[in-house]
Amino acid sequence: MTEEFIEEVRLTTGASIPCLAISSSAYETVIRKITEYAWSEMKWVDGKIPPHVLVWRQSIGFEEYAMHVPDAEGNMIVLESPLTMANQANAVLMKTGTTYTPDEDFPGAAVPFAVDYMLNYNCTVQQRKVLFILRDWHRFVNANATHVDKQARLFEESLKGNRKNVFALCPTRWNSSNDTTIPIELMHYTRRTRIELPDKEERMSIVRNAVLTYSETDDFGDAMASIDDARMEIISDALGGMTRMKIEDVLVMSLIKYATFHIPFVLEEKRKAIKEAGFTLMHPDSGFERIGGLTPLKEWIGLISGRFTKAAREYGFTRNLRGLLMAGVPGCGKSAIAKAAAHEMNMNIMMVQATDLKGSLVGESEAKVHRLLDIARAAAPLIVFVDEAEKLLGKSEGIHDGGAHDAVLGQFLTFMQEDDSGVFFVFTANNMSKFAPELVDRFEGRFFIDLPKPAERKDIIDIHLGLRKYGQQDSEHFDVTELVRLTDSFSGRNIEDAIEEAMTISFSENGRPLEQADLKKVFETVVPTSETKADEIDGMRKYVEDGLMREANDQEAEVVRTTDTVRSTGRLNL
Repeated sequence: MTEEFIEEVRLTTGASIPCLAISSSAYETVIRKITEYAWSEMKWVDGKIPPHVLVWRQSIGFEEYAMHVPDAEGNMIVLESPLTMANQANAVLMKTGTTYTPDEDFPGAAVPFAVDYMLNYNCTVQQRKVLFILRDWHRFVNANATHVDKQARLFEESLKGNRKNVFALCPTRWNSSNDTTIPIELMHYTRRTRIELPDKEERMSIVRNAVLTYSETDDFGDAMASIDDARMEIISDALGGMTRMKIEDVLVMSLIKYATFHIPFVLEEKRKAIKEAGFTLMHPDSGFERIGGLTPLKEWIGLISGRFTKAAREYGFTRNLRGLLMAGVPGCGKSAIAKAAAHEMNMNIMMVQATDLKGSLVGESEAKVHRLLDIARAAAPLIVFVDEAEKLLGKSEGIHDGGAHDAVLGQFLTFMQEDDSGVFFVFTANNMSKFAPELVDRFEGRFFIDLPKPAERKDIIDIHLGLRKYGQQDSEHFDVTELVRLTDSFSGRNIEDAIEEAMTISFSENGRPLEQADLKKVFETVVPTSETKADEIDGMRKYVEDGLMREANDQEAEVVRTTDTVRSTGRLNL
């Protein structure tokens, strides 16, 4: 948790600002830090009693958060036990003539009860200031005019010195959509802040404190002694993209399992945490060696591969690159290039399907994109691969979505313009015409991947045949030159799928070896992508003609190459 957040808490409580609206997914860490601050900094009644910290959640109602504070030896102890919902419910609702029995549903989970509880809480009787922390309050803050009116009364009382502060927690950015907008009646009383995932500096601080703490123990002292600053930096980088609480938990689990901070374990836990957030993190184990052709694109990626290093900054570059945009025919290698680029640049890659970022509810798409960018910033340097990005960021004429498209596009545009953490976007598109020009302009690299040239098709066919076993046969058994002719206007995926279909035919006939005739028969019946997407392909080729994109494919080369040469290079254009 950053000092900036603690300062926001200090300003809110010190200036008696009624409400601080906090955007963060790290709820437990936020609650813990507010509680620790309340105990260490906010003293009342002769400087001896800290405020009550009451946490509301929809399923339970209000509970008093246990005070976790350090003792004289520095160990965290529980100062106060949480109060039960029943005790608080009866104490407050008796004032309105209503009581509940333990057998009834939790009354505190109801929004009217929560608002009434905060409004009627008597700080004079309690002789203590109270901090109300409301989990997921964005779901209800604008739900009912009566609730809003009561909250306004609550905040007005707080301004009169009633010793009440409200901390409203929201996993996404407040005011990012209609369902998280703070009503105008409450805006005057509310301050807003956003908590990012720990950056590298904060992660280094967490790791350093952990090393110091465990170096004084008998079990881990020797292991901690071997961790120098360079090793701590590696550990810190491996922890990027996780919340503070998750980082602390992972470090403890690593010690329990390996008696040290084990990097592979840390990376695996990070992959799991990011997967839980809805994204896939990987570090591809192969680069361009299995991708044929596309030399101009591969050369450009090789040229910029060192731009995200410390040496690049020391050389004089003032900011990191923002991204690569690849347009082209479906099945021509865009996804394979993205993964290979991650390997060549020695960076992790986070795989994202554009459709996975779209939500059916108001504000859902914005929340998902916010989560993506938040994780990416914390895990940088990182490649973020968004496949078929036009399905998220491309706007079709005549479609009305209540402004969600513009809001999501604005998130990406702002991030790519202002953030310099080391996030490198790789977008693919099958239809460039749907992108806004200002988005296209954000990418330093813009390449069009056309249908594979004859020489590239020969590589694809040769390797796909060589990778498969047909009895004792290999690719030399086939007339690849004829197959190249038959696959004119095929994409790499068209070729692969056709070979698989031909194999199915031969396998169904008692597993006989695949023959030239099988391949020829299937190839002659395939309707290539070039025919189904002809208009889109011609449109994207015009981008190259107009100088808006570069040609990614090799210049025409001779078709005839020896099988041995192809097999030795192992090149494949998918």
